[in-house]
Amino acid sequence: MTRRVRLAGRKLLVAVTAGALALGLVACGSVRDASTQTSAAAPASGAFPVSITHKFGTTAIDKAPSRVVVIGTWTDDLDAALALGVTPVAFFNKSGSESVPAWLRGKLDPGQTKIVNALSGVSAEQVGSYTPDLILATSDYGLDQEYANLAKIAPTVGYATGWGTQTWQEHVQVVAKALGKSDQAQSVISNTEAAISKVKDSYPKAAGKTFTASVGNTAGKVFTLASKDDFAVKLVEQLGLVLSPQVADASKDASGSPTGALGQEQYDKLAADLVLIGFTSTDLQQAFEANQLVAPIKTGNYLVVDMEVISALRYPTSLDIPWLLDKLTPGLAKLS
Repeated sequence: MTRRVRLAGRKLLVAVTAGALALGLVACGSVRDASTQTSAAAPASGAFPVSITHKFGTTAIDKAPSRVVVIGTWTDDLDAALALGVTPVAFFNKSGSESVPAWLRGKLDPGQTKIVNALSGVSAEQVGSYTPDLILATSDYGLDQEYANLAKIAPTVGYATGWGTQTWQEHVQVVAKALGKSDQAQSVISNTEAAISKVKDSYPKAAGKTFTASVGNTAGKVFTLASKDDFAVKLVEQLGLVLSPQVADASKDASGSPTGALGQEQYDKLAADLVLIGFTSTDLQQAFEANQLVAPIKTGNYLVVDMEVISALRYPTSLDIPWLLDKLTPGLAKLS
């Protein structure tokens, strides 16, 4: 599977994620202006200066940043920074929400980190108002149009080669380097990987069982994961499950996207030992479940989740993975 195919799926889910957040499927939280210092833990001695090479050039960071701003379509960099003990002063959220994501409750204080709804784009002037000395934007879809202006404000770290192609582990590593905490990166990664292993060990009967994971956000159509190279598929397969071969050809209906499209006459292809699906509205869910091909699916291990769960699955991070695994356990527990 090419990088272009993986990227196509990530782009498709940007719109889905934004729509879900607009429907209020995330936790509400008050948002206040932030003026506090960033770092809660000192960087390693001798960590600076550092240089990070990315698609837009090489970013030099001369000293430990004290005011970090994050710009992202998802929380990849935000989660990595928090896991490393750094509290950004602002997060420009391009998925279109000003709320604290469910997995960050108790980990992110909106009084310390201003969450800005950046669905319509990022204003360099607004970013500059937070006087950042580092901008993390490795998950910023649209950075190609913004980088030049952002780099005038503060050292800006972009994605390595293309948007949406870095693994969650790579996000942790590059953020750690930018923050002078490379010696802590492996610990963060290991803790998250241990959470995955723990769930796998807790549900040994999941080994070899099939799954499908889909989203209903369009009338008469369901988008389903169809590529084993998709980050979401890789994560679920780490639990021992395997993507159902019934959906392997669905990508042909979506211009090469790993999130393939299935029409109403193909809904039976979603049948698997675990059927995971989220809907952006109750009407779409009711219409899907009224289809006669869905009746046998509903009698099985059919797990309906909200769009925040689906989105976290598509964008695994160091902090959303443990939360996500907890949401999947009702489905895993029914496998036998």
